[in-house]
Amino acid sequence: MTKWLLDNLDMNQYETKVVFANTGREREETLEFIHNCDLHFGFGTIWVECITNPEHGKGVAARIVTYETASRNGEPFEESIKKHGISNVKRPFCTRELKTRTINAYMRAIGWKKYHRAIGIRIDETDRINPNYKKERIIYPLVSMVPMRKADIFSFWEQQPFTLNLKPYQGNCDCCFKKSLRKLLTIAKEEPQRFDWWVAMERKYGEYVPESQKHNPKAIPPFHFFRGNVSALEILEMSKTFIDVVKDERTEHAQLTLFGFDLDVSNGCSESCEAF
Repeated sequence: MTKWLLDNLDMNQYETKVVFANTGREREETLEFIHNCDLHFGFGTIWVECITNPEHGKGVAARIVTYETASRNGEPFEESIKKHGISNVKRPFCTRELKTRTINAYMRAIGWKKYHRAIGIRIDETDRINPNYKKERIIYPLVSMVPMRKADIFSFWEQQPFTLNLKPYQGNCDCCFKKSLRKLLTIAKEEPQRFDWWVAMERKYGEYVPESQKHNPKAIPPFHFFRGNVSALEILEMSKTFIDVVKDERTEHAQLTLFGFDLDVSNGCSESCEAF
């Protein structure tokens, strides 16, 4: 999407910024991929990370980093958790704070007030389109300008000198709670060490009720990251006997359950939460 826009937009009419917000839990393959886009395509990506203001009611700021200096141990994510608590499907603070608001903070810092955001949702996943996209000035080039499906994306990357070296189910954020249970269990079985950080965060902050939630009767700890309030330790334990691993998410799966949970419930996290 980004390459098409930079190649086809009239730069006399548009000024563009390519921005990537790093949470510190993106897989190294994702960081290498973005770096390669800069090297091969000349994107000039601005790498930003969230600066969380611990004071209640105060918003975030954006720190500019580089491929070399970007956080790789979840540092921006943990600072956000210290204020907002554990993120999960019902309380997705991470995308809001570490992606959307951080990028918006950067845009304000450079003086941009009214601008369009280009998001890389394809024509075969229009159910992910924000219903308020016009009001929020969001555009979906792979839907409205150059319609593309997943197969088209794969075909494009097959012709390039590099690609995103991830299996489709691994996604950018290593153990994102938006992934289906099947994907999480597969990752836990293949790379159990990836859950170490998530286990540590639940141990440190699982009982923490943030200031914004103290009057919410439903905010009852302990809090865990994963769907159904399943803990990272429980994911690891379930993975020990799990055999229905993901082989290729491009094939259709029958709806299956394990321990009462739908294995394939997902929020489409085979791709980045937000692409600006």
